[in-house]
Amino acid sequence: MKFLRRDLKRRQQKHALSLNRRIPFFSRFRLRVIFQNVSNYLLLFLGILFANLLLMFGLLFPAVLDHYQTVLKDNLLCNYQYILQIPINAMDEDHKLESLVNMLYFQHEVETDNPDAEKFSAYSLKTTDKKYKEEEILLYGLADNSRYLPIDFQETVSDKDVSKKEDASDATPAYISSAYADKYLLDIGDEITLKEAYEDDTYTFSIEGIYDYEGGLTVFLPQDTFNELFDLGSDYFSGYLSDSEITDIDQKYISSVIDLDSLSKISRQLNVSMGSMMYLLDGFSIVLFMILIYLLSKIIIEKNAQSISMTKILGYSDREISSLYLLSTTIMVVVFLLLSFPIETVLMNALFRGIMISSISGWIPLYIDPVLYVKMFLLGFGTYLLVALIEYRRIKKVPMDQALKNIE
Repeated sequence: MKFLRRDLKRRQQKHALSLNRRIPFFSRFRLRVIFQNVSNYLLLFLGILFANLLLMFGLLFPAVLDHYQTVLKDNLLCNYQYILQIPINAMDEDHKLESLVNMLYFQHEVETDNPDAEKFSAYSLKTTDKKYKEEEILLYGLADNSRYLPIDFQETVSDKDVSKKEDASDATPAYISSAYADKYLLDIGDEITLKEAYEDDTYTFSIEGIYDYEGGLTVFLPQDTFNELFDLGSDYFSGYLSDSEITDIDQKYISSVIDLDSLSKISRQLNVSMGSMMYLLDGFSIVLFMILIYLLSKIIIEKNAQSISMTKILGYSDREISSLYLLSTTIMVVVFLLLSFPIETVLMNALFRGIMISSISGWIPLYIDPVLYVKMFLLGFGTYLLVALIEYRRIKKVPMDQALKNIE
């Protein structure tokens, strides 16, 4: 008899949850459908979470790169940074007199009459934090009252001994860029230790402030402190900051020019190499979402096929029956889409940070435009509506005699 009645469950059927009779009949019926399919809806939520995470990444990545290029444009230290090519023989310690003459000659040759030009010193060190991959950090030595970086250094060279340091407690005060702080989760009062690229010398800096600059991982020091720290001489400089092009210096003395084009090169390369891949990811996530919704809706309808057949016998129309079963799923899809957004935001922050730290030099900050959530909701709900139309046709095909065949 159980076989004929299709009652093959080993466990006895649980008593139905008591619902307040003041709730309208159709609302109680929909609640019953939801309670009977809790496991299916839980699986639906996990599927929506995964599909929406892929969709979020696909929609987010191009927007992040576009936003980064905009931030760089609005956040430049100056329009041009000229790094000079210092002759090797000008730094030869074994021939100090000759080196001094060569350096004086070099400095004379690289003088400019451009009124926008401001001298600065630059030096490159490597990170020492074992938790992250080794990365190059650019140090700037800035002139007093710099017009391009108006940083108020609270401590000067006279306040501390700025010779090479091994002891972290005797750190040199410095400012760091906001990009450096974001990537390594640094804050004012923290200390960082950097090292020479090919030597064992290390330098420790205490963070006195964070300067709003997303163009690179940088450390800012007063120029006199900088020159003494690296034993470069009081008159040493290695480049110019300028808002206009410098044309009166021979190109052979210019090592590189840092401008908006060079700073945004990484983001443009990523956009070209991975931009088309993001569209594929968007399409895959939508197809995955559609398949998942379709399968779970199909299970719910087939599970309730006998009840659907009975309601048809009682005189309910296909439209009314669809409002009972499909509307329940519609409500859960909308709720799950809204619940997934804050969870996916947290997951995306962790995922994006992991990708940036492990595989890309420099730092591109995560930016989530609120419009992104609207796009995700519309794509998700629009996809569900297509599935709902297919399931509506399935409900129309459920025959009335199915309930009569299985009647007890």
